Amino acid sequence: MIKLNAFPAPELEKDDELFVTVALELHSTSVSSDQDRIQLNNLLDDAKKRIKDECDKDLAKKLIAQVDKAKKHDIELVTYRGGLALYITQDDIFYYHLGIPVANLLNVSNGPNLTPLIENYQFTNQYFVLVLNREDIRLFEGDSTSVKEIKLEGEDVPKTLEAALGTEKTGDSSASGAGGGGGGESALHGHTETSKEKDIDRENYFRIVDRYIQEHYTSERELPLILYALPENQAVFRKLSKNNHLLEDGIEESGANVSFNTVQEKALAKNIEVVKKQQEKMFNRFRETSMKFRVDNQLNDLAISATQGRVEELLVNKGYRQRGIITPEGEFEEVDHDFVKRLITRVVATKGKVFVVNQDDMPVGINLSARLRY
Repeated sequence: MIKLNAFPAPELEKDDELFVTVALELHSTSVSSDQDRIQLNNLLDDAKKRIKDECDKDLAKKLIAQVDKAKKHDIELVTYRGGLALYITQDDIFYYHLGIPVANLLNVSNGPNLTPLIENYQFTNQYFVLVLNREDIRLFEGDSTSVKEIKLEGEDVPKTLEAALGTEKTGDSSASGAGGGGGGESALHGHTETSKEKDIDRENYFRIVDRYIQEHYTSERELPLILYALPENQAVFRKLSKNNHLLEDGIEESGANVSFNTVQEKALAKNIEVVKKQQEKMFNRFRETSMKFRVDNQLNDLAISATQGRVEELLVNKGYRQRGIITPEGEFEEVDHDFVKRLITRVVATKGKVFVVNQDDMPVGINLSARLRY
């Protein structure tokens, strides 16, 4: 089994291979984990029945062996809070632990059902929180319901300014290899630190922290970063940061001796703000796009545009169902298959962005809308 952390993922960009897709809400406590295991195994047993009914003998044998393999790892799969998205093929098993609850789902068909992943990754439902001070840092991982502190260990961890700069403290910019704006002045060594010297140390420390968090966390997990720091530290860190995952919206509070409960409260509130802003920006892009570069509800035009790689963003009504496929010629054909799933897979495979939202949030009368690249 392979745990995936980033989306889109090339492992899932296949609409011509049979996938067993299972999604399940997870609860994390010991009692509910037993219940989650039972639900997962029931879904996997149902998948085996579907496979036997719908697949030829050789393929069914391979898929059932993979399903049985997944069942042996049921504890690993359900030990999380939020959601599980599990993808089984005849050769591989992939899974995600999601930061949002998801509806139970079982799908056996060509191409994976990506809806649970899209709902999780379309907005900031999973993130890191960096609690930053002049002298030290703490790191948290959060989702839409809670946060947990990450234990920072290792020789290269810049947990404190003292550990990061060591003997290079007091403004020698060689520690970071990137000039602190005053390094090299011999008067900085051997004297009581001045305000200027402390500022140089702060810049060097923040530069090291930025690089470490980017390399070991945000880039590795492809998750955004919320900065928790005083406004003056926010300004310095943002000016020198190279981290593309750093969100514009931070928590402007002191992180000195802040309690876990306070970090969680502030992070969850900030996450709600960030998601609302992201959602409103998305809807504004669709509203401001001229009809020349937008396709609403026209199934054949949507299929053709997706096949040609012209869809920049696709907006989907979560409750909308439509029978159909995308033919080899790239056109819509109404047959007994899930057209929306196939459309989503095609858009993701051509590097388009998909948003799945509740019907009440959709523009009136629209179930599918695409913003075109050209």
